[in-house]
Amino acid sequence: MDTRLQEEGVSNPYDLADKSYLDEACEVVTELKARQRMQNVMARETGTENKHPNPLIDRHMDVDVIKNLFFDDKVQEVIAENLGTDLFVWRTNFFVKKEGTGDNKWHHDRHFENGDDPINIYDTSNHFTFLVALTDIDMNAGRIEFMKGTHQPIEGFDRDIPRHFNETLEIVEDRVTPLLFKRGQFVVFHSSLLHRSLAFGEGEGRISMAARLAKKGTKFPDDGVPNPAGGAQAAAEPTVHYRQTGILPIN
Repeated sequence: MDTRLQEEGVSNPYDLADKSYLDEACEVVTELKARQRMQNVMARETGTENKHPNPLIDRHMDVDVIKNLFFDDKVQEVIAENLGTDLFVWRTNFFVKKEGTGDNKWHHDRHFENGDDPINIYDTSNHFTFLVALTDIDMNAGRIEFMKGTHQPIEGFDRDIPRHFNETLEIVEDRVTPLLFKRGQFVVFHSSLLHRSLAFGEGEGRISMAARLAKKGTKFPDDGVPNPAGGAQAAAEPTVHYRQTGILPIN
């Protein structure tokens, strides 16, 4: 059992057992990103809304080199030892950062609990995130940061906050920690852990993939779930809706 996952909310970085297909995976993602850019350009030029499905979402369902990441021997070992069995992937997304790419705000990945049940932000039993670096992610390449221990209650830190926010609150400022990766490394973390990525600085572009995992039997909500903060916080953000297109049992 990875003690860092229990104490800080995120595991140590582990190396994929097989890195031979990373170049192919990067090529696929680069092509998908180019398709997304073209869709956006065409929408702007025609003055229409881009209604195409995001080509970077849920490609583990139809692209073997992406699907195979979940069945890498080391990934299977780490997930089973730390998160258990009877897990499924329900969403994947790719993050491509290069010159001009901005930041991603502080956020967590726990957007629903089980069906229409209220969100229990500190439940660590059924929602997880898997994050893999397809290229190096260093301090300048739009690095990923997390707030240590925010998967558990912290005295004086109220999680009655928006899903996404910019300001690093003073009470948790000393918990902000860079999460750096070498190509082919991955981590798992609890879905309620607060994390973000910074704007791209300099150097080579970088690519990562994030996947959201849940325990077998976890149901999607019927109609999205508002921000668990409630009140003005919930009113300030749109209700998230989910499509059940990416379900892949992995162990």
